[in-house]
Amino acid sequence: MPYYPPSYLFRRHAILRVLHPGSNFLEVGPGKMRLAQELLKYFQRGTLIEYSKDIHTVYKTLQPSIRSRLELLVVDFMNHELKKKFDCVVACEVLEHVPDDRAFLRKLYTALSDHGQLVLSVPARMKSWSLDDNIVGHLRRYERESLVTLLNTVGFKGIQVYAYGFPFVNLLRIPRIWLARRQFYCNVKFSVEERTKMSGIAHTARMSPLLGLIVNPITVYPLALFSTIFQRLDWSGVYLVTAVKYHSSHGDE
Repeated sequence: MPYYPPSYLFRRHAILRVLHPGSNFLEVGPGKMRLAQELLKYFQRGTLIEYSKDIHTVYKTLQPSIRSRLELLVVDFMNHELKKKFDCVVACEVLEHVPDDRAFLRKLYTALSDHGQLVLSVPARMKSWSLDDNIVGHLRRYERESLVTLLNTVGFKGIQVYAYGFPFVNLLRIPRIWLARRQFYCNVKFSVEERTKMSGIAHTARMSPLLGLIVNPITVYPLALFSTIFQRLDWSGVYLVTAVKYHSSHGDE
């Protein structure tokens, strides 16, 4: 069984619990394309947008049957004109890297079909800011109320914010912060944009396949299920956000 980062497994569980299946989806910033492959169980086709050319290496590793259902666009999302609408738009750990997050959300809104679903994950609470945020190019962390207000101003309805993965994702940040301190002097020479690219498609250390027997969707499931007890509390370091576009005429100007 392949190894998956624990942080991804908690996010995956949170997303699949609230996902509305449909015909097609758009994912902005697909990273290692783990989630995109999961989403194909709920959608017929998907479109992936990434501005780092390194994504081609990941895409080529996918099985042909998977690639045939995933369209890859290596473009700047904000400057690319989408020619179709999507039943679901996903952006995980992307919004915090974008200088104009409101404009980015309006672009996501425009990409959705009427009654389409938005799925976002973002780092939570500025009081949790650490060196790790600097290293990976974060511009901000989000507060629950300000995040809801931001989505409302764009036109989204039915907004739900879940603080997923507590207490486990909080514990996982401890080694990440420690590692960030070791990496700081290696990455300080890079711009925020370059750090963002590196965080999107990280070249992580090769993990032993045996670790996949310990850390996988099955073993993490009971922990993720337990964490749902705390999802309405602001104790986690990450948020999962869902919202719906109800009126296609609103916000598309």
